Amino acid sequence: MLSTAIDLAIGWRMNGIISSGQRYSQDKALVRGVFDQFRKGVTAGLNGLEGECLVALEAGVPWPRRLFFWEGYAFGLSCQHAILARSGTPFPRFAAPGFRFMFWTGLGFWNGACRPLPTVSLKPSLWTDMPEFAEEYPLILGGASFAVVAQTAGIDKARLEDISGIREAADLDDGIYLGVGRALWFLYTRNHAKLAEVLDAHPDHVKAIARGLGIAITLTQLDCPERVFPELAALPSVYWPHLLAGCFMAFTCLLMDDARAAEPLSRFPPPLDVLIGEAASSIASYGGPGWTARFEELGVRHVARWNGLGPPAAAEQVAAQ
Repeated sequence: MLSTAIDLAIGWRMNGIISSGQRYSQDKALVRGVFDQFRKGVTAGLNGLEGECLVALEAGVPWPRRLFFWEGYAFGLSCQHAILARSGTPFPRFAAPGFRFMFWTGLGFWNGACRPLPTVSLKPSLWTDMPEFAEEYPLILGGASFAVVAQTAGIDKARLEDISGIREAADLDDGIYLGVGRALWFLYTRNHAKLAEVLDAHPDHVKAIARGLGIAITLTQLDCPERVFPELAALPSVYWPHLLAGCFMAFTCLLMDDARAAEPLSRFPPPLDVLIGEAASSIASYGGPGWTARFEELGVRHVARWNGLGPPAAAEQVAAQ
């Protein structure tokens, strides 16, 4: 009964966020498709679905949307864990066959959206049996900042930098503002003028925001890979290296977390097939401390190699759609 009531409240709240926060979106259907699968995962997590039932439910979710299903599942598990004041962590095991990185963003999403309800504790001593916690910690912060931006429909720096769990200055760009960039795509989907305006307005963290934006542009369009590169190219060229770094981060996370990603990613047309090939051959070098700098270097290198991100006509064509 409690899970059902919470699920209904979450659904009501998310519908409100979508309707109020997408005034400037130019593709509301894309966001609705993502949130529908996220909500399906939330319900599964709240109900503690496991085993064959969970496998069967995931099988009914199109592969390009499964990462959002698992993010929602982690959100639901985190909600249940926090509200019931359970001991330990909400992830005694990863139920997903892939997309483990989305468990961390789902946890962060709960922590950023749950007020006035309790959060999941990020005290390191509670997570000692999960070595991934330390490395993936910035993703938790990014999930929390995504939730804050989604709820406020804008960038409120005071509130963002007051998010619980920020340990040091590096957490702002590696976590908080990466999540801000992801959220901007959901607020201003395909609205290149608005996205450019917001990027220009935040020069102090714009590299991280642009990386997050590149991640979201990529992960939300796995079912239409031909659109990803032109979307990046439609934004101001000064941000191309950082957008491309985010795109590469998305490919790398997918390939690291789910072996099934290789086949659908093989459908990406040039020149992003070059990035995917490099990600697949260099997986081991993109884990561990310093990963942000490595992705940033790659973005700069590929923009230089391609002399930009494609002919102006490609960007103009996307902007006109």
